Amino acid sequence: MGIIKKIVFIFFIFLTVQTSAQTYDTIIFSGKKFVEHFVKGGESLKKIAKLHNVKTSEIKGANELNKRLFYNQLLYIPIYLNKVDEKAVSVNELIVDEVAIINDSSVTNIALLMPYYLVKNDTMFNNYKATLEIPNILYEKSKSALSFHIGVELALDSLRRAGRNIVLHTFDTNKDPLEVRKIIYSNRLNNMDVIIGPLYSKFFQMLCKKYGKDTSKVLIAPLSINTKAINKYPAVYQIAPSNKLQTEILTDYLLENKKDERIVLLHDKKEKGLSAYVKHLFNTAGKEVSVFQVKNTKVDSIRKFFTEQQNIMLLSSNKAFISKMLGSIGGIDSISTVFTFESVKGFDNLDITNLMELDVHILNSRSVDYSKHYDLRFLEIFEREYKTNERKFTKVAYDIIMHFCGNSNVYEFKQNSFGFKQNTLTPIFHYSDYELIPVN
Repeated sequence: MGIIKKIVFIFFIFLTVQTSAQTYDTIIFSGKKFVEHFVKGGESLKKIAKLHNVKTSEIKGANELNKRLFYNQLLYIPIYLNKVDEKAVSVNELIVDEVAIINDSSVTNIALLMPYYLVKNDTMFNNYKATLEIPNILYEKSKSALSFHIGVELALDSLRRAGRNIVLHTFDTNKDPLEVRKIIYSNRLNNMDVIIGPLYSKFFQMLCKKYGKDTSKVLIAPLSINTKAINKYPAVYQIAPSNKLQTEILTDYLLENKKDERIVLLHDKKEKGLSAYVKHLFNTAGKEVSVFQVKNTKVDSIRKFFTEQQNIMLLSSNKAFISKMLGSIGGIDSISTVFTFESVKGFDNLDITNLMELDVHILNSRSVDYSKHYDLRFLEIFEREYKTNERKFTKVAYDIIMHFCGNSNVYEFKQNSFGFKQNTLTPIFHYSDYELIPVN
């Protein structure tokens, strides 16, 4: 078994091991909610049905049970029946492969440049003896690459079943500039049609210098929002919108929906130039906005920026600044709706209750939208395959393959004068009932 396949295989097992500790994960099949239940020793069907407030017949129907339960058996509990007068439907009936048949005999070569850290992981694997040790042997920094790789493989499996002839070539960047340079200038990428990565912007710039003007190739920057030094290359597609593009999207939304209300721009020192640009956008549209640079994030220091009610565009990517500002804004006796960058979604220290109270609006180009059939389909495939929830970068990887190699129109791109293309399809989400959902 190749080392990358071996690592991914171990990671798959790692997902399963993690799942065993997550007894009641929620899963959605075709818009219907289920929870996963792993049968414990001595549990009966009647006991499980009572625990989840459903009927035994409903569990049987959802899982097509015709035998006795066994230890650690995975059951899908149809909790959607708690609120709806509806007959239980088999999970297998809800999972339908809907990838269109593709009549294309040509070969597409995809290069995936990721920091797999093969040497470190291989060294760890040589010493493990039991499955229970798996959570401790994966090199921590490789998990982002592995979660991305899973999404690529899921999409490729679907497309290959539909008739596409796609060959995946994997390269370990090891987050090492010398290794990246070696891969790029070895000419092993010459025959690639699509090149995804490297993940980090400084390494992606190295790739652009060699292949950025070769429009017979598609170079994809999958995660970085940095456009510096890559926006002059016509072969490049950037998936994550830059902060500048994000402010344009938020500005358009505010002008369309909040133009008659008070709008305030609050920014840190780093985003002074971006704030001036956003103010110009509003002025051009005939909307006067208030702009303030925040030097002290304490409540008493920012209170002067607020009136009875306002919409706030909070311009900063600094985790500490955002955290303190949201806490202080929440402490002011005023009605505020906050609009901010997508990066805030990854700040794990924020209080969701506070985010809901401030009705924080966040750009969201990567998460699952439960109102879209395409996204639900992705969840169905992933959960059917791995019996757990999606990983951090799995969906963005799946989307990239389905857009550039399949028939799915996942993205919309804005092209500059050089030919560089940046994804503009970035919907706005907000928190409601402790969930991040699309606005309108």
